[in-house]
Amino acid sequence: MNPTEQKPSTGLSDRTKNMLVIIGSLGAIVIGALLIYGILVTPARQPYRDALAQYENVARANGALTAAGASLNANEATDEQFEKNIQAAQAALKSVKTENEALGKKDVMKSGEGKEWYDSFDKKLQAYLVYNENVLNSMLKVRPVLYECNQNMTGITESKASVDALRTCAQKFGAVEDVPDGDYEKLAASFQQGYSNLASILDKMVAVKDSKSAGKAAYSALESQRDEALTNLSSISKEFAGDVREHRNAVIVTNASDKLEAYLEDKSRIF
Repeated sequence: MNPTEQKPSTGLSDRTKNMLVIIGSLGAIVIGALLIYGILVTPARQPYRDALAQYENVARANGALTAAGASLNANEATDEQFEKNIQAAQAALKSVKTENEALGKKDVMKSGEGKEWYDSFDKKLQAYLVYNENVLNSMLKVRPVLYECNQNMTGITESKASVDALRTCAQKFGAVEDVPDGDYEKLAASFQQGYSNLASILDKMVAVKDSKSAGKAAYSALESQRDEALTNLSSISKEFAGDVREHRNAVIVTNASDKLEAYLEDKSRIF
């Protein structure tokens, strides 16, 4: 080989090596700084992460409560099945209470800004829990009578038997006591009056039909009264549904829970 010829490059130039060392050093410095930052910040952030984890326990418990409520099957379940479903919902409700109490015991929820956000959330949640507890207890009292009488309504005719069945239902609704939820209490009272009114009209229709001197006009008037009474019974159900929707929306916790969650997430972030 000619001594003047340059040898082919077998590696990185010294300048490139120096640049890589510098870049590597910078990378190590950045990583080291991040690790140091993480070490310094973690103890301060950990209580918020613990509180956030407990908040998520509350959210999961409430999800179980919602699922239990959706599985009540009030229209088709037997009384025994429905009572078991109610008990499952009540157990889920108790779990929400327990998890929320644990959240309230977290130190970051006891003072400062954290206490303000938690107190706002807890106030809404307590109203929500009371409402649901009252509804579940009211269902246990009202639903058996409502279910039985709805079944009876499918066979109502202008007969003495139907009159007796309606009056029995009215008496059973009247016997329902200590209903904690106002909407269910109103529902029972409205159906008592509605069934009693329909029974009286049908009783008169039976008497007119059995009378040889009955006039067509009298019977026709009673038919109109019967139709109005049936419409009123339907209106009771629609009004009840509207009342429940209004009062349920009034205790929704979403806004307060979202704000508490956002606060805990913000305080839990390392970067």
